[in-house]
Amino acid sequence: MNKKFTTNLLLVILSITASANSLADRNLEELDIQGRYIGLGLHRLYVDCRGNSEPTVLVDVGLGDASINWLPVMEGLEDSTRICLYDRAGYGWSDNGPGARTTAQIAYELHAMLEMGEIPGPYIIVGHSFGGFTARYFATVYSKETVGVVLVDSSHPDQIVRLADLDKKDAKRELIVSHRSLPPDNLTPLQRKWYFLNSSRKATFTLMDELKNFSLSAEQVSHAGNFPNIPLAVLTRGKSLLPTIDGKSLENEWIDMQKDLVTLSPQAWHVIVKNSGHNIYADNPGAIINEIRKVLKQARDNIREQGLTYSSIN
Repeated sequence: MNKKFTTNLLLVILSITASANSLADRNLEELDIQGRYIGLGLHRLYVDCRGNSEPTVLVDVGLGDASINWLPVMEGLEDSTRICLYDRAGYGWSDNGPGARTTAQIAYELHAMLEMGEIPGPYIIVGHSFGGFTARYFATVYSKETVGVVLVDSSHPDQIVRLADLDKKDAKRELIVSHRSLPPDNLTPLQRKWYFLNSSRKATFTLMDELKNFSLSAEQVSHAGNFPNIPLAVLTRGKSLLPTIDGKSLENEWIDMQKDLVTLSPQAWHVIVKNSGHNIYADNPGAIINEIRKVLKQARDNIREQGLTYSSIN
């Protein structure tokens, strides 16, 4: 079994299992869907921006996920800053995107969406799981426009090698893709629409394309250049999810890689979110809101101390 499959398995284990149910206790018919489509030429991306203050917070989600799952975080921040949730090409309300679904392509499309949609910067990028690759790559390549990053139990380029033992024994039994089956009968019309959007053939093929290109995405992140000296919050789940195989704790490997992310910036800090699994946005959205607020404050302080204006950073 090759390394690509190892990575694929890990990401599916960590990203898919809870995404379909994170809003199950909310009445989606009462949600005010305010988003819009932004055309990029060959396809459109869906984005929902709320709030008016700068910097603008952008959220990129994990594999197989949709922006709607982050509404509690948006609702907790929209009064204090502008926050935008968007669906990557192929997910949610967005169209399929051209080319291989790599991090470089995803970040390029995100930047194009911001320009075409006239969504003002500067930007703080929040990335969960595989979306952490987008956050790191975007902040590095578009460093003049990025003033902060929040990584939420983010993927790490080294996990391809360091978690290779997942190929052994029965680790693959943890693979769960049950939300691709028929939805429960008690869903509201809007709940069913959302369910099928991310259980659709479009989303499934996008998921597989991102998995297939994970190794290339990891390489792109590793070789993007030096991460800028900006505020960086690294949030890590508190619950242990990965097994110990042949005496090697893969959970410890994950924690060590999370700690390594903190070394990207001298303005970084690390937070372990107790009693939370991989999907921290569902288990403890307040923790994410708190850390985004800290990054916002530090970014605003940095801009003020440097004598800059928000328009000069765009």
